[in-house]
Amino acid sequence: MCAIWRISVGTRKTEKHNRTTIFSPLFERKWGVLGTFCIVLLLLFLAIYLVNPEPILKKIDALAGVSASPAPAPDALEVYVLDVGQGDCILLRTPGGKAMLVDAGEAIYAARIKRFLDGFGITRLDAVVATHPHTDHIGSMAELISAYEIGTFYLPDTPHTTESYLNMLEALERAHVRTKTVYAPGTLNLGDKDVSIRILSPFEGVDYNAEGMNNWSIVLRVQYGETSILLTGDAEAYAEGVMRANLKDQDLCATVLKLGHHGGSTSSTEAFLTAVSPEIAVVSAGAGNDYGHPHRETLALLAKYGIPLYRTDESGTIKIMLDGSGVSVETERE
Repeated sequence: MCAIWRISVGTRKTEKHNRTTIFSPLFERKWGVLGTFCIVLLLLFLAIYLVNPEPILKKIDALAGVSASPAPAPDALEVYVLDVGQGDCILLRTPGGKAMLVDAGEAIYAARIKRFLDGFGITRLDAVVATHPHTDHIGSMAELISAYEIGTFYLPDTPHTTESYLNMLEALERAHVRTKTVYAPGTLNLGDKDVSIRILSPFEGVDYNAEGMNNWSIVLRVQYGETSILLTGDAEAYAEGVMRANLKDQDLCATVLKLGHHGGSTSSTEAFLTAVSPEIAVVSAGAGNDYGHPHRETLALLAKYGIPLYRTDESGTIKIMLDGSGVSVETERE
């Protein structure tokens, strides 16, 4: 069984103001005085800009959510489960200043993902993982590959013929990105000595094709200090069973579990859940999705073991901080 870690939970809310209400008194005044004031203010702004434009440009970038320089490395392992609807996209930032992206949601979320990465001033992703070829996990990959320098791109050894998958391969070739197919057991070297990443699935020689593409998902256990997170892609019961048969429970044990296949009942079996023994769970699912994810069977199982669940469909983007001895969570909305 895993050790019991300290958990602290916080929420972040963004207040939206009604601009019409705030500024409406201005429109009741005479425009003569107001117009003159605005012209003088504009001329003053232009004069300051012509003398020294750099501070003003930096301020504009900040207001637009664009970082002029890379954000400082965090004190903890930061894991962001982005709200990309019915898909997966996870950003990891390490204390050593490394960045890794796991999956990239549907193509319609490419701009949102780029804005999020740009907000940290990220220009290089040291590792990118496409857990499996389904479009809700790789739809935005081609655009992201073209936009960022990538250290190594990891994918499972299973070809696919969808347009999203072929576009991803073409983008990798155009950008001359080093690619690597992976099998378990293995490791992924991110270049941060304090963060270890183990590859727990898929295993070579196992016929995952008979059980569906989801079971080809790359499963990663990322550890920092005494804390860890298990990222499962869309791995279902078959892949979970293969892992349990080939690994010890201590290899699967993690502080945080990212539920497989958006919390579907075909994943996160009771045997797997007890082996992982997480203190908290997180799931990426679209609000009001047609699949009913996360399924009530999964929710009941988590409730049975008293495992709190954080959901992107309810809370938006979720930030998980693993400081080596404990875990804390912040959410975009309550």
